[in-house]
Amino acid sequence: MRFSWLAGIGLCSTLLFGCVSESTIVDSKVPGERPTDNKQIARTRLSLGLNYLQRGETSQARFNLEKARELAPDMPEVDNALAYYYQQVGELEQAEDAYRDALRKDHNNADTYNNFGAFLCQINKFDEAEELLLAAVKRPGYIRVADSYENLAFCALGRKDFDKYQQYLEQALRHNGVKHSIVYNLSMLNYAKGDLEKARIWQKRLQELGQVSPQATLLRYMIAYQLDDKTEQQTTEKFMLSVYPTAPETAWMLSADFSASAPEKLRQQYKASLLGLEPADLVAKPAATPKIKVVKRKTGVNPDSEAFGLTTETGPQLMERTPEPAMSAAASVGTANVVPETTAVPVPVAPPVSAVPAAPTGTTAVTATTETTAQAPATHKVQYGETLFRIASKYRLSVSELQRLNQLADPGDLKAGQVLRLSDARQIPREYLALDGDTLFSIAYKFNLALAQLAAWNQLPTDAVLTPGQTILLHDPAETGL
Repeated sequence: MRFSWLAGIGLCSTLLFGCVSESTIVDSKVPGERPTDNKQIARTRLSLGLNYLQRGETSQARFNLEKARELAPDMPEVDNALAYYYQQVGELEQAEDAYRDALRKDHNNADTYNNFGAFLCQINKFDEAEELLLAAVKRPGYIRVADSYENLAFCALGRKDFDKYQQYLEQALRHNGVKHSIVYNLSMLNYAKGDLEKARIWQKRLQELGQVSPQATLLRYMIAYQLDDKTEQQTTEKFMLSVYPTAPETAWMLSADFSASAPEKLRQQYKASLLGLEPADLVAKPAATPKIKVVKRKTGVNPDSEAFGLTTETGPQLMERTPEPAMSAAASVGTANVVPETTAVPVPVAPPVSAVPAAPTGTTAVTATTETTAQAPATHKVQYGETLFRIASKYRLSVSELQRLNQLADPGDLKAGQVLRLSDARQIPREYLALDGDTLFSIAYKFNLALAQLAAWNQLPTDAVLTPGQTILLHDPAETGL
C-alpha cells in the first residue's frame, strides 16, 4: 500500500527540475553565484537532494540534504525532506525523529502532519497516524484535504476497518470528485463487498474521467463477468487485447483466474474480516468435479473412430456468481492520479472454456479437436528485451516450467540470441468450434496465432461477432486442401 506524500517534501518543482543537470557532489559555493541568503541556498540544496533521491543517487541526496540543514537548521522543510530520505533508505527510527523535529519547528504545517501520519500508518502505528492525518485536514488553508482523507482510508484498510475505509474514501471524493484513484478504490471496495451494481456505477464514472489502465480495465471485466454481461465482457476483452496484450491483467482475464488481482485479494480480505480470520486462513475450495464437454462435429465421422472423444472442463477459477466478500491492499499512491499496483506476476494459463450449448435431442455430440496439422515450435530464440514471463506467456507455459526445461536458476538471466527449449510439442487443431463469448481475439491468443492471419483464413473481419458452434479454421486452408 502506498500513500500520498505532499508538498512538504517536494518543495518547489520548478526549482527541482531546474537542478536536474547537477551530477556531482557540489560545495555550498558555486563560482559566479550571486550572494543570497542561507535559506534560499538551503532550498536549492533541498531540491537537489530530493531530485537525487528520486534518481536513486542516495549519497548525493544525503550530502545535499545535510548541507541544507547546515545552512538553515530551523527550516521544517529540511526535516521533512530528511524524514522522507530516511524512509527511502529504511532508517525508520531516524525518519520518525525527523518528522517530530519538523512538527516541533512548525506545528501548523499541514503537509508535515499528512506525511508523518502516512509514515506512522505504514509502520502500523494506526492510532497516532489517524490523529495526525485528521489534524492535517483541520489546518486552515490546507488545499490537499482529499489526499489526507485518502491516506486515512488506506490507514483504515491497514487495520481491516472496512466501514471507515469506505467512509474516508467517500469524504476524499467530496473534496476531489475527479481523482481517479479514489473512484477506482470505491469501485473495487463495492466489488469486494459483493455490491456489483454499485461497483459498476463507480466503474462507469472512472471511464467518464478518462482513466485507462490495465488494472481499471480488468476490474471492469471482472464486474461484467460476475454480472454475466457478455457484451461488456467482449468489449472489454477486445480493448485489453489491443491495448495491453502483454500485461499480466490480460492473462488473468483470458484465464478467468483473478486470484492474483487486487480486487480479488480485497474480496478475500473482506471475507476474512467478516469471519474473524486472516486471509491466509481461508481454506481454498476444492476444484469442481470436471464436467464432460461434448461438441458435435459438423462433418460425418465414424462414431468408432478416434475423432470421437471427450474432454473435461473444470470451469473458470474465479469466484462464485453469488459474490462473497474479500480484500486487497490495492491503493493508489502519490499525488498523481494512479491506480493500485499489483505485486505478484501470475503465470498465464489457457483462456476459460465457456459452456457449450446442449446438443439437440437424439444427436450424438463429439469433439472436433483431435486432428492436427500444425505443431508448436520446440525452441525459442530470445530477442533483445524479452523476459522469461513474456516468453512463457507466448507459448502458454509457466515460468517455472520454462526455467526447469532450460535449467535457469534466475528468471532474469536471459541473453539475446539464447535458444530456449519449450515444452513437449503441442498440436494445434485443424479447426475450433466457437464457444459462447469467444472472439477472434481470444481464439488467436489461445492458439498463439496472428489475429489478421486467423481472420484471413476464415474470411472474417477481425472484429467479427462469432456464434456458438461456428467453425473457425486454425490453419491456412490452401495448404491442407480444405
